[in-house]
Amino acid sequence: MSGHQRDDHSLLVEADIFNTPSSRHITSVPLVADRLRVAFWGRLDNRDELAAQLFLDRPLDETPDANLVLAGWHEWGENLPEKLVGDFALAIVDSEKRTAFLARDPIGIKPLYYWPHAQGLVFASTPAALLKLKNAKPTPDPGWIARYMIGQSQSHDRSAYQEIMKLPGGHSLSVANGKLALRRYHQWRDDAPDVFTRDPAHVDAYRKVLEGVMRSQMSSDYTLGTENSGGIDSATITAYLGKFLGVPGDRLHSFGFALLEQEPAHILETSQAASITHNHINTSHYGDPDYSGKQMEEDLEILGYPEEHGNATGHRPFYEQCQTYGIRTLFSGYGGDEVVTNYANHVQRELVDKGAYKAAIDLMPGKLPFRILRLIRRIYAERKSGGYNANFLAAWKERWPEQPLREEVVARYNLEQEYMETARYDAVHRKHNDWIITGLMQMAYVPTRLENCTLMAASYGIDYRWPLWDQRLVQQYLSTPVIERAGPNRVGRYLHRRAITGTVPDRVAWKDSKYMGERQTPVNDNINDIIGQMRQLDADLHPLLADMIDRDKWRAKIKRLEADGLDPVLDFQTRRQAKSLKWLNVWLHGTPVA
Repeated sequence: MSGHQRDDHSLLVEADIFNTPSSRHITSVPLVADRLRVAFWGRLDNRDELAAQLFLDRPLDETPDANLVLAGWHEWGENLPEKLVGDFALAIVDSEKRTAFLARDPIGIKPLYYWPHAQGLVFASTPAALLKLKNAKPTPDPGWIARYMIGQSQSHDRSAYQEIMKLPGGHSLSVANGKLALRRYHQWRDDAPDVFTRDPAHVDAYRKVLEGVMRSQMSSDYTLGTENSGGIDSATITAYLGKFLGVPGDRLHSFGFALLEQEPAHILETSQAASITHNHINTSHYGDPDYSGKQMEEDLEILGYPEEHGNATGHRPFYEQCQTYGIRTLFSGYGGDEVVTNYANHVQRELVDKGAYKAAIDLMPGKLPFRILRLIRRIYAERKSGGYNANFLAAWKERWPEQPLREEVVARYNLEQEYMETARYDAVHRKHNDWIITGLMQMAYVPTRLENCTLMAASYGIDYRWPLWDQRLVQQYLSTPVIERAGPNRVGRYLHRRAITGTVPDRVAWKDSKYMGERQTPVNDNINDIIGQMRQLDADLHPLLADMIDRDKWRAKIKRLEADGLDPVLDFQTRRQAKSLKWLNVWLHGTPVA
C-alpha cells in the first residue's frame, strides 16, 4: 500500500508492505488524524505495554503500529521515542503548527536521512528518494569519497552528500519555526554490579529476556526466514525460531553460505535439532567480477550512494530465495559479537583494576604459578602498548602504503592519522562495558551495516530482524556482572553459551573458536579479469576521481600484477580498492548532481 498527504506547507509520502497481523488493519498511509500526519516504518515489540498505558479506540490486535505512535504522541509528546521498543523510523507532521518530529530506534536499524534545505526540511528512508527532487540536487562529498577509498567513510550522521545527513540511532529531530533541534533520547546504562562470584540466577535472567525478545519479534502472517552461518549467533536465532514454532514445517526456511569445510555440518546440526525442513545452503555467492556496472546502477537506485557494507548485496541470494517462497521476514544473528556474545577479553583487565585478583586468575588455564606469571606479563605488555592494539597497528602500517590516493588528498583530509587512530580499537578501554558502550557501539560500521542491509532487503519486500540487537537484550547484558561473561580456561561468550545450552546443540554452542576450516569453494581470482577491470577504470575515471587517485601508483599496481601475478595477502587490498573505485565511478558517472 502507498499513499501521500499534502497541504499548503508539507508533503508526506509512505509505502508499506503488510507483514505483521496488525498491519492488515492499515486502511491508508500516511496516518491522518485532524492536523497530524504520521509516517512509520518499522515494528513495535512492546505493543501490550503501550496499550496498557494509552487510550485506544479499537482492540489492540486491530491497531497498527502507527496508531500506537499517534496515541503515544498525544500522551507523551517528544518523549514518545523513549517509550517505544522495536526497530523504527518515524515522522509526525503537524500541519497547523507547521512542525515536524523525526525519530529513529536506539540502535539505528531503520535508516532515516534528512536535508535541511533553504526551502524546508526534506527527509526519507533512503537518500535515493532525495535525488528525485526536481529543484534541489545534493553534492557528492569529496571527503567522503576519499575516506571510502580507504574504508573509513562510515558515519553515524554523515552521508556521501554534503547536504544530506543521517539521523543517528537513539536520536530525535524537532523542526519548528525554521529551526532544527537534535536530541539524543536514549542512553545505555553502565550499571553492572561489582560481584565477583557467579550466580545461576544471572544466566536465568538473561535467558528469560532472550526468549522474550525472540517471541516478540516472531510476529508475522507469513513464512519466516533465518540466516544460519553455523556460528553461535545465527544458530541461536535459528534454534529458538524452531523451538517456538514447535514443528516448523513450511513456516520456517533456513539460508546459509557454506564456503568453508565445517560450515555445512554446523548449519545442518542446528537445523536438525530444531526440526527445520527447508534448508537452502549456497556453496558460492556473487563474486566481484560478476558484479556488473548495470547491477551497481540498480543498487544505487535503492541505496542512493555506494554500498558501505558488502553483506547488503552479498546476501542477495537469500533475498531472491525469500521472494520465491513468499517470505517477508528474514532473521539475522548479526550483533552478537558486538555485545551479547562478545568474547569479553576486557573482563580480566577490569577484575585486576578492581582488585579481584583471584577472579582474574581463575579465568586462565594451567597451573596456578603459571597463571599468575601470564597475568603479570599481560599487564606489563598492555602498559607498553601506547594505547594501540599491537596486531592492528602492525597490519595497518603494512596496508597503508597500498592506498591509492594522491598525497595532497591524504594531507587535505588528514587521512593517514585518521586511519591509524582506528588501530587503537580495544586497547584504550579497561572496563568491559566501557569497551562496548563507548567503543564498539560508537563504531559507525554497526548502523551502516544495518542501514545497507535493511534497505537492500526492503527492495525485495523483506523486513530484516536482528534479535541480538534488541535494546532489552543489550541492556540486560550490560547490567549483568562481568564475571558472568567470561569463563574458566578463557572461555568467552560464557553468559550466552550457558543460556542457550539445551536449545542450541553443544557442538555449536560451545565451539571454541570461529574457525570453520579451509575454504572449499574456489575464489574467483581470474587475474585477467582483475587487470581488465583496473585498466577500464583507469581509462574511464570520472573527473572528480581523476583528481584524487594517484594514477602512477594505480598503473604500477597493474604492471606488478601483470609481471608477478596475484599475491594473496598484498592484493586483497587491491581487489577491494578496485571494487570501491568501480562503485564510485558508476555512482558519479550516473548521478545528475555530478
